[in-house]
Amino acid sequence: MNINDLDYFNQLIKRKNFSKVAADFNVTQPTITMAIKRLEREFNATLFLRDRVHNELIVTPSGEQLAVHAQTILNELQVAHRELSHLADQHMVLGLPPIIETYYFPKVAAQLQQQGILENIQTLAGGSVWLRNALRDGQADVALLGSTEPLAYRTLVAEEFDRQPFNIFVSAQHPLAARKRIYFSELKREKFVLFNSSFVHNTAFNKLTRRNHFRPDVVFQAADTHVIMNLVAENVGVTFLTGIVDQHRNDVVRLELLDDEQPTFISSIVTRTSHVLTPMQQRVIQVLQGTLEE
Repeated sequence: MNINDLDYFNQLIKRKNFSKVAADFNVTQPTITMAIKRLEREFNATLFLRDRVHNELIVTPSGEQLAVHAQTILNELQVAHRELSHLADQHMVLGLPPIIETYYFPKVAAQLQQQGILENIQTLAGGSVWLRNALRDGQADVALLGSTEPLAYRTLVAEEFDRQPFNIFVSAQHPLAARKRIYFSELKREKFVLFNSSFVHNTAFNKLTRRNHFRPDVVFQAADTHVIMNLVAENVGVTFLTGIVDQHRNDVVRLELLDDEQPTFISSIVTRTSHVLTPMQQRVIQVLQGTLEE
C-alpha cells in the first residue's frame, strides 16, 4: 500500500473535493482519482459516492471506517519520523509547563549537568493540556505535566511525583489582601486574570465555579505567569494558580482556599507507551525520578 494514497484519502475525507485535494498536494486530479481506486481495490469496498444532482461527494460507511484507521496510521507515521529525528540528533525533547519549569526544573537541570547530559536536552514550553497532545504526536519525548486528576490514558504512562493545592492571588491593594484564607464563593463579583485554555488550571477553576454556581468575569487570559502576576499587582483582577507559584513580591498576596474537596495540582512524569527509551533518555528519566520524587 502507498502511504501517499492514504494521505490523499485522508485529505479528501476533509475537503470532499478532488480538485481541491489535488491543489493541496500540487498533483493532478487523476493522481487523486487513481489513489482512491487503488484503495478501493485494496479493501474491496466503495469509499465515496458522487451525488451528481447536488454536486456532492458522499463518504460511504466503508470510507468512514477507513478514515479512522488512516488517521491513526498517518499520526503514528508522523510520530515515528519525529522520534527517529530526535534519535539521529542524539537529543531528547522535554515538555515543560512554565510553572513546573520554574519550580522543579532548576534542581533537575543541576543533576543533569552533573551527569553531563543537560546539553542533550531540548525543552518544549506550553500549558499541560497542549503538551499532553504534543507528547502524543511525538513533538516531545517526555513531559512534566500538571493535572487535576491522576493521568490515565491508553497512549501515555504517568508517574506522579507531587501534589499541591490551588491558591488565590490578589493585589496588595485589594480589600481581600488583609485576609489569609477565603472561600471560593466570596469571589463571585471579582474580575479574573487567568491562564488560557492550554493550561490545566482552567479545569480546576471551572470545577470550582460550577460548584459555587457562578459565571466568572474573566477579563484577560495569558500564557505567562509573570504577565498574570503583573496584572494582578495592578489590581486588574485576581487569579487562580497552583500553590507552587513562587511570587517573591510585595505587591501580590497569596490566599488559601477554605473550600472542602478542593481540586489539587498533580505533577507527573509522562511518556508515550509506544516510545522506546534510549540509554540516554533512560538516564534522564532516572534523574527526574530521583530528583522529583525525593
